[in-house]
Amino acid sequence: MDYQAWFWLAVIILFLVIEMITVSLVSIWFVGGALAAFITSYFTENIWIEVAVFLAVSVVLLILLRPLARKLSVKQKDQMVSGAKAMIGKQAIVTEEIDNVHAKGAVQVNGQYWTAKTEMFKDTIPKDTIVDIIDVDGVKLIVRAAGDK
Repeated sequence: MDYQAWFWLAVIILFLVIEMITVSLVSIWFVGGALAAFITSYFTENIWIEVAVFLAVSVVLLILLRPLARKLSVKQKDQMVSGAKAMIGKQAIVTEEIDNVHAKGAVQVNGQYWTAKTEMFKDTIPKDTIVDIIDVDGVKLIVRAAGDK
């Protein structure tokens, strides 16, 4: 391999490392461009042709694939719900009486313990009651006794 091929190989590795660090499809287009320039370096020793191939392929990949990548990324984010928001709609068991007036209460859901409060301020829910998780307020689950509407 001549020095130009080594150069393009280094560029490929550099952009792959950047992509692995950022994980947001920032430099993947340039990996494709550098790969095309690397292959071109075996057919010509003119660095300007290799640079032109690098730029052309990078721009074409960016224009053609970025909209698809963004669409997939947005779809994935819409489907991904985590933390307390993922608890909405599930049932839990009260592990500490829920009393909004005294700011106390906890529930267990999926093996995790969460602080909780009732949807109505003056309501209390005794320990060992099954509750429906209806919303989230910060890091507290908003609950009501199962079956209540």
